[in-house]
Amino acid sequence: MSTHIQSHGLSALSPPHDWMAKLSGLAATFVAMLLGAIAALGFAPFHFTPALVISLTGIVWMTDGARLKEKWGRSTFLRGWAFGYGFFLISMYWTVSPFLVDPAQHAAYIWMPLVLLPGGMALIWGAGFSLAGAFWSASPSRVFIFAVFMALAELLRGHLFGGFPWNLFGTTWTPGGALSQAASLGGVYWLTLLTLFACAAPAALVDTRDVRGVIGRGFPVTMAVIIAGFGWAWGAQRIASPSQMTGQHVVLMDPGVPQAEKYNGAADQLLRRYLTFLETVDGSDDDIIIWPEGALPFYLLTNTYAIDTISSYLGNRTLIVGATRRGLDEEETLYFNSLAVLDAENGQSELIALYDKHRLVPFGELAAADIIPFGHAMAGLLPDAMQQLASSGLDPGTEPTVLFPRGMPPFVALICYEGLFPEITRNARPQRDQARWIVTISNDAWFGRGLGPAQHYAQNRYRAIESGLPMARVASRGATAMIDGFGRETAHGQRMPGDPQGWVSSVVRAPLPEPAPPTGYQRFGPALFWLTLAGFTVLAFFTWRR
Repeated sequence: MSTHIQSHGLSALSPPHDWMAKLSGLAATFVAMLLGAIAALGFAPFHFTPALVISLTGIVWMTDGARLKEKWGRSTFLRGWAFGYGFFLISMYWTVSPFLVDPAQHAAYIWMPLVLLPGGMALIWGAGFSLAGAFWSASPSRVFIFAVFMALAELLRGHLFGGFPWNLFGTTWTPGGALSQAASLGGVYWLTLLTLFACAAPAALVDTRDVRGVIGRGFPVTMAVIIAGFGWAWGAQRIASPSQMTGQHVVLMDPGVPQAEKYNGAADQLLRRYLTFLETVDGSDDDIIIWPEGALPFYLLTNTYAIDTISSYLGNRTLIVGATRRGLDEEETLYFNSLAVLDAENGQSELIALYDKHRLVPFGELAAADIIPFGHAMAGLLPDAMQQLASSGLDPGTEPTVLFPRGMPPFVALICYEGLFPEITRNARPQRDQARWIVTISNDAWFGRGLGPAQHYAQNRYRAIESGLPMARVASRGATAMIDGFGRETAHGQRMPGDPQGWVSSVVRAPLPEPAPPTGYQRFGPALFWLTLAGFTVLAFFTWRR
């Protein structure tokens, strides 16, 4: 344990800084892990951002001590890894839920989402801490250095091996609130960079330099307060007006069937439940009906009986539905997780638009088996997370897509996992600028009833903020809601009478909001992220002192 560390600066903060900086060995690992667990409170459904201030300030102080050790590279890495492990373990413990849908087959592997998933993602944070340690300083520059390298680590996490950008730091702000509106300017990664800096800024108020005064040490805090103040004022002005609605109405329908029952004899009962909704929910002939991802546990698009039955209840309305689809490529059978648009007239349905999910869940939909080391060997141990109908794995679609079905506004299609990626909505083709809304369908039943569905919903709402496009979201046993182009919820699904035991339906008919004005992120993409990253790097250089 280091004994020569002496804290200076704001006297009230010197004792905790001195204690954290001197931690070593297992004690340091445990405290870093605990700080990561505390950070998880900053995200949905809590959105308790002060938890991030406590955890990020603490881990910066622990890095102060690690950087003074002889083997500082190993020490900084271990602290960063432990911090990440605690965060990912607590914030994503719900990933065990798919293993409990069929416990007889998968419960023996429940250690994988509790050890491999958080431990693997924490490696990225550990590497980020080690790189930051190479440029560490006892001066306020270390706050800028920390924000820069952690933001780069988060960017890498969102893209490596297909990416898993779950609970990026920028999503701590309640979507639809004033501070969340900054995502419309530079995207969620830019907001993540600013959040990391602002929440770590108090760490600069105390350090190991024996100099008088706190004026220099207070620079990051002053800067963070100014950024947060301007961000809140601008965001509050942006959301001051209520949502404007179009004349188009959308009916969101989720029967809320438990995942364990869905593929075990509930097909007929599930179809009848959808038909009951079609029959009883008031509406008009130009309504758009939306069902969730994998709405029915069979190949809907080739089941003529089901299609004809649905069409007889649909009337002249249009149905957007998630379905597993089979196709042939030469002699090979392909399986797709698809979104289909069916237009009904006089009891006959016609497929008028089709989108195949192109960003598949690593391992869960088995797309990652070809790109992650030992992926094929591991894939057989894991549950087929999204589509049990595709036992050999799903195939990716071609690209992000704007669909132009006749008789409705063109929309960007997002299926489940795709709602985590800002670039999908921004890069959708063709004629991205003509999209008027986003349709998000998901099967959140895989996430259980814990934090997962709430986190997924919050992150999806950021896609509306970034693009300015309203979002209609239907998620099985998750949040089914209408969201405007500022990320505000305008309507939420309500439970319908007649649910079978254990089912939790969610249905609502709501007007489609008008899009918000074009956003900076839609126009310029991540440019503001890179400009701010460069600016923080320059500030780190000018405030640097060994």
